[in-house]
This record gives sequence, C-alpha cells and structure tokens, in this order.
Amino acid sequence: MSRRRFLAIIMSVFMILSLLPATVFAETSKALDGQLKIQGLAAAGTVLSADLKGIKTEGVTEDSVSYEWFRKTPEDEKKEQQGEKPELKQLGKEKTYTIVKDDVDSKIVLTITGLEDKGFSGSLTATTATVAETVEAAEQNQTKTELNTEDMGENESQDANASEETSEETLEIPEAKEEDEAGSESVDGIPAATEDTETSQPEQYEQNTEEEPSLNEYQEELYPEEGNESSEDVENTENAADNEQTSGDAGSSSVEGIPAATEDGTYGEGDSIPEDTDEKAYQAEAEVGDGSSDVLNFGNVVPGQEDDLAQYITIKNTGTETLNFVGISPEHFAVQDITEPLEAGQSVQVWIAPRVGTQPGTYEDTITYQTEEGAEASFQAQMTIIEEAPEDTPTPEPTQIPEDTPTPEPTQIPEDTPTPEPTQVPEDTPTPEPTQVPEDTPTPEPTQVPLESKVRSDMAEADFGSVVEGYTEAPQAKTATLTNEGNADAVLSDVFSDQGEIRYFDVSLSSQQISANGGTAAFSVRPKNNLSAGTYTESFTITDTTSGQNIVLTASVTVDTAKHSLGISTDTLDFASAKKGYSGIGGQQVTVTNNGNVTETLIQPTAKYFTVTASSALTIQPGETAVFTVTPTSGLDVNSYQETIKISSEATETAFDAYFQVLKGTVSLTKIQNPSDISGIANGTAKDAQKLQLPSVVVIETTGGKAKAKVAWDVQNCSYKVSDTAAQSFTVKGAVTLPDGVDNDNKVELVAYVKVNVEAYTPKKASADNNKITGIEHNGVYTTQSKISFTAVGAGMDNSSPKKGDIRYIPLNWTVINTNTWDEAPYTACFGLAKSGDYTLKVVFQQQQYNGESWKNTDAQDTKQVAFSITKAKVTAPGTNVTPTANQKKSVRTNDATVILPFVIVLLIAVGAICGIIYYKKKKK
Repeated sequence: MSRRRFLAIIMSVFMILSLLPATVFAETSKALDGQLKIQGLAAAGTVLSADLKGIKTEGVTEDSVSYEWFRKTPEDEKKEQQGEKPELKQLGKEKTYTIVKDDVDSKIVLTITGLEDKGFSGSLTATTATVAETVEAAEQNQTKTELNTEDMGENESQDANASEETSEETLEIPEAKEEDEAGSESVDGIPAATEDTETSQPEQYEQNTEEEPSLNEYQEELYPEEGNESSEDVENTENAADNEQTSGDAGSSSVEGIPAATEDGTYGEGDSIPEDTDEKAYQAEAEVGDGSSDVLNFGNVVPGQEDDLAQYITIKNTGTETLNFVGISPEHFAVQDITEPLEAGQSVQVWIAPRVGTQPGTYEDTITYQTEEGAEASFQAQMTIIEEAPEDTPTPEPTQIPEDTPTPEPTQIPEDTPTPEPTQVPEDTPTPEPTQVPEDTPTPEPTQVPLESKVRSDMAEADFGSVVEGYTEAPQAKTATLTNEGNADAVLSDVFSDQGEIRYFDVSLSSQQISANGGTAAFSVRPKNNLSAGTYTESFTITDTTSGQNIVLTASVTVDTAKHSLGISTDTLDFASAKKGYSGIGGQQVTVTNNGNVTETLIQPTAKYFTVTASSALTIQPGETAVFTVTPTSGLDVNSYQETIKISSEATETAFDAYFQVLKGTVSLTKIQNPSDISGIANGTAKDAQKLQLPSVVVIETTGGKAKAKVAWDVQNCSYKVSDTAAQSFTVKGAVTLPDGVDNDNKVELVAYVKVNVEAYTPKKASADNNKITGIEHNGVYTTQSKISFTAVGAGMDNSSPKKGDIRYIPLNWTVINTNTWDEAPYTACFGLAKSGDYTLKVVFQQQQYNGESWKNTDAQDTKQVAFSITKAKVTAPGTNVTPTANQKKSVRTNDATVILPFVIVLLIAVGAICGIIYYKKKKK
C-alpha cells in the first residue's frame, strides 16, 4: 500500500471518530419516572398538594413541573368502565387545590407534566379516594381502603371490579384500547404523551426486567377473561389466574407493586407477597398509656403547676416509609415536637403538659401530630383549670411515669427501690432508661422542657392627647418595655405599621434580640412634628420570629386647630354702698382662665371708676389662670357707679361688670329685699356660694332710697346634698352687713333668703358602638406557629367617678374554638391554632349600670368579632433543595452519560493529523 493511500485511510478514520460525539452536546430532557402521590385527606375543605417523594427522576422540584387538577365524577368512571373516553372537568393549574363541596362523591385527579425549559418531560398522574363531606368520614374511608387493599394483596387474581379498592393515591387504568388509539388518546382526560416524550406508568405496573409488557398484557394478567384462557384453564377455572401469574412471562414481571417471582416460586427475599400498599406507606398512630384509652386526662390543674403535670404518649410509625413530623401548637396544651425523622416501625415518646396562662375552665381538645407526608396521629386531652388547689388533696405527679409504661403504685415501691425491670414495657415500645422512671425523679431534664419565647409588652396603647396645629415640639415619647418571659431567646422583626409605611409617628426599637428568662427591649413611639389638624391613630406590629407571636401597640394623637378662649370666675363685682368720704373699702378678686389651646398674653386692664391690679403673671398657658384685684376709685361723689371692665389678649377677650354706690348722708334701713330664685344649677355642683351663683350683695330700702348691702351666705348649713342625683330645691340663709351711712333705727332683722334649684343628674350612658378589640388585625393572616395576642376594651370602662344611672360595658368572654371567661382586668388573651383555615374571634361585652354604690349587670350584652385566617407554617423537609431551578447556575443535564473528554482528545488529534498532512504535501511540492 502506498504511503499516500495509507495516510488517506488514517485521516478518514480520525474524521469518522471526530464526528461520533456530536450527539453528546445536544441537550435532552429527562422523563419523569416513579410514583406521584397526592398529599391530604379527600374531604371538603382540605388542601391537596403533590407529593413528589416517590419520583425517581433526579433533580425534580415543585417548580420543575406544571400542575393540572381534574374532577372525576361517578359518571366519568362509568364511561371509563364502558370503554368510553370521559371528559374530566379541569379544576385548576395551581400547586395546591382546596376541595369544595361540589367535589363530594367524586375523585380528584392530579397530573404533573415536566417543563421542557427546566429540562424535564413526560407526565405522571395520581387519583384520590372518593371525596367525603367531613374529615372524619374521609378518615373512615381511608381506614376502609386500607383493609380492602390488604385483601387485594392476598387475592390478586379476583375480579377486575376490585380495582376500585386500590390506594387513593394511584392511577386507575381504564380498559385497554388498540395500540394505534393508545398512542393518540388520553387516559382519564389527561393529555397523551407525544412521540418524543417518555411517560412513566404508576409504580405498581412497572416490570423488574428490561422488557415491559403492553397495557393489554397487564389487563390479561390482572383481569383474565374467558376468551383468553387456554384449554387447561377452562378445565380448572378456579386456578386460572394463579396459573397465569406463576407461568410463562408472568414469572419475570411484577404486578400491582408485587415483586416478580423467583425460580423457586418465592417473591423477592421473603416467602410471601408483601401486603404494604401506598396508603399504609405513610401512617402513624398515638398510644396513650397502655393503649386502652385515647384520652389523656390531667384532672384538676392549679395555675403555676403546669410544668409539673406533664404526661407522656407514644407516637408510632405504623407505615412502611419514614415520616417527617411538622411542629404543632395546640391552644390549651404545650407539646413536645418530633424533630427527627421516624423510621417505619419505630416509636417515640413525647410529653404533653397544660399550657401556662390558660384561664380557669374545663377543656377537651383533640391534639393531632401531622407529617409532611399527610399522615396524622390524634388523641384527646382533658383538664380542668381551677382557681386554687383543693385542700388536703395533693397534686398528682404524672410527669414522672410515661403513660405507656406500667409502673407499680407509689405505695408499693420504697423510695430507694429501683425501677421495675424493662420486661414490663410492651414489646413495641422503646424501653425508657431506668433513670427516667423512678418515683423520686423530679420533672424531666431541662432538655425535655419545650423551648418557647414569650414576649409581653407593658403597654398596649400610647395616647398622646391633644396638641395644637403649628406646634414646634412634639409630645414626649412613650416607651413600652418588651419582656421575654419564655425560656428561649426571642428574635424580633422590624416594626410594621397598619398604614403600610410608618406615617404619623417616629418609632425606635432598642434591640431586635431579647434573651430568655427576663430579657427586655424598649420600644419608643412619638408623634411627628408639624402634623395638620386631625386625629391620628396608627398600630405598630412587632413579630417574635421565634414563636410567631405578634406584639401590637396602638398610638394616637389629636392635632387641634388653634382655639382662643378666656373664661372669668364671675361676671359681676358689686361693692355695695358707702357714705361720701368713704375709705378702707376692701378689694374683690376676679380670676381669668385660659380655656383655649394656645398660650395667651393678657393686656393690663384699665377702668374709669375702679382700680384693677394684676396679682399674677399676664402670660398664661392653656388651662392656667390669672388673678386681678378690683377696688372702687377713691373720692367718688354721691352717685351710683356701674362699669364694664374688659380683660383681653391680642386674639380674644372677656369682661365683667362692677357696681358701687356713694350715699349723700346718714339714712335709716326700712327693708331688706330677698334675691330672686336661682335655677339651672347642674347636678353635683359643689357646696359653694360662688359656684351656686349666689349674689354677693342684696338690695336694701332706706329713708334715702335704695342701696346695696353685702351678704354672707350660710351655704354649709343648708339642706343641699351634692351626691344626690335627683333634682333638689333648697333655701340658703344669708347675714346682711349694712354699709357705712345706713343706720338700723327700725331694728330690721339683718337676714336675707334665697331659693336655689339644682337639676337632676343625667346618667352617662356608654354606647355599645365603642366596644372594640385591639391587637389582632381584621382579616389578618397568621401561621400555625403564630401566637396571637389581643385586648378587649369596653365602652365606659374609664368612668372612674360613676354616679347612679351610669352605664358601661366590660368584656365577659371570648371564643375562637372554645369559650374562655374573664373574671377581672386586664382583659387580654393569647392563643395559637394548629390547623389552617378561616376563623373568627368573638368577644362578648356585658352591660353594667351603677346603682349608687356598685356596678350591677343588666340583661343587655354586645358582641364584637374579628375574622382572621391561619395558614400552615412552611417547614423544609430534610434534604429538600430550596434553591429555585431558574436560579441554579449550571448547565442542563441530559440522559446521555457518555464521557466526552476522550472524544475531544480524538478530535484534536484528527485536526492535528490533517494539518500535518497539508503541511507535508506543501513541503514536498
């Protein structure tokens, strides 16, 4: 062979090799493979979601597939059995679906389809059991389905109608169609896979060998018909199905999830067909004590002794798969969460104790441990919270003995006697360590006590009162102290406002971390400057992210428009009469009050016949007073003098009238005139002459005409009762002092009388419209880990000086699931809910009326309510990839596992060889 031909052959070989890896670089998608399940009970109101744990395809997350939910009615199933294609109603394309009443008596079908842009293809389908109206009915259906499934595992060759009793989470296979139809039509209303899409069947229809039988072969194997039986089968029809399953090709395939038979007739490693079904794969149960009862009874509980009354229950994984439990928080009981995965067949002991702070009353709660896989283990807990411990009755100490461990009576075991041998513990219960059971062992170790933060605020409302528009300095800040009374550190969120963003107040939080067992943080709030006129209310929420509890503080301030107003103590000063040439007439005082909301600076008043002297500062703040002394001017001639004297500031003024009479000479008294009756006095007015509006002078008649004389009223000895709320009429006696120049030659009695009428009291009647619930947001959304705190405020509760007939409201009780009663203030409460759903908080307010001595309940009540929602707290399962696929910075993987490096090397060698040949030929030429 010539050298040229040899080089040509070598070059061709390298060129062919270099083309081989071309397909390696093509991006292909991975087909979904494995078993899809539906998580959640088939009951109205339950939320269903996809369980992807059974999918074998690597890298599949909840964002890698699309979701379609369908409703399969009994009519659809009937059509399917008759070989017709049912038209399933599409219910949605979200990740979850909430069952509605229209779904009752139907089945819910879920189809997931791999997203091509995520690198996946193909579809998987799962179907629930028939939807029931209630959760209880659904649980009964589930139990019944488990029993039916076990029967099917023992009798796999029964009639095809037994297919209705399969697991609620597996796909029901309709009658087989022709091969050309199966490729183009959909099953159960689910779109068929295209030619380039690999579609996996449910797990029970997979074969263990490389060759898969067709759908018709499966049906012949599961549901044999007479037309397909051999002559031997006709002679022995009772054993036809068994013969068909254990002979021929059936020996190398698995049917309905049963492992293929080996050559010696056994299945897998065991000697019998496994009985586990999908429903039994995820299943748990709670065992109380020796299992004879499902009620955990704490009896009477004295507040303060809750931690000493902890009892134990056993949670057992009765399924075939590992269970991952989620955290729960019952309303009236503290429970120990199960934080580690529980393997199949294993059990764990957890403690239950009354929740600290629960109000007195009797409680019967159902406590449910839930898993991420949808399994539940429930039991009932009962207790009665009492005011104080019954006399002579020692408190039981069940915390020292787990319920599932038979322990001799305390009288039978001396204190120094060790715990009985572990042989007394049931076989399926892990034997507690001897050090955990002795009678003289105190409360469980601190590691067993639930770690929980409890943040309390010493202030729920911050009322800044009123400020005047245009103020330059806001009121001083108010500070709430946040105290962590729990045994776990609290981590606080940022401050959130119900206004979206913080608008009307400046707030500050000294620390967002509060240490356990008494740690504190300060939360300060202060109105912002330059707010316009109006009333501002803003609620601030701080969330304890450790416990989910919300701390709410409501701040309010009123900004008033500027108001100028001056009040005066009296509108009349009467100096009576004096003889010409008078001297030594005493002065009288008048008090001016700033009734406005801005500072007033008074102008020094002047008068013609009277002298006005300021006895205090002229600049007065709102509510402050200024005092002026008034005396008649000296040297006035014989006459009667009346003058209106004004006291003013730049913005407003007030005034009073002053009277004085100068007599010519000495005259004689002939009569004293009694003042007119006084009426319109408000009930409860003080027993004071000025406040009862009694005149300071009376008119007297003399031989020289009328004059005025001073009078001193004996108010204290009149019959007036300030505390009486009824209308009153009474007479006040006064002593008259004759002025200088008036003689009493006629011996007239120097006494005057005046009649006064005081009106009846108008009771203060608080309106039920002012009853309110604070601290919980209307239509708010909380999680199963949240601790919700609220305060009930009754209208008229701030009436500190009640009078007969007054009406107020006080909070009586509150209800979410159970009803809890308040006996006294403070009217606050805290609760949490372990199940998601829509709830309503109702508070009943009791109307009370004051009878003159105490408040008494009436027949009237008022109810206020707040709607809110609870959602399931997100718990990440161990090993779950929480990174969204779209954010993963790596190449899309294909199903081709070929290592491309050798091909790249061959390609480089081929290119080098070609370049060498070209160079050689050029050089030769």
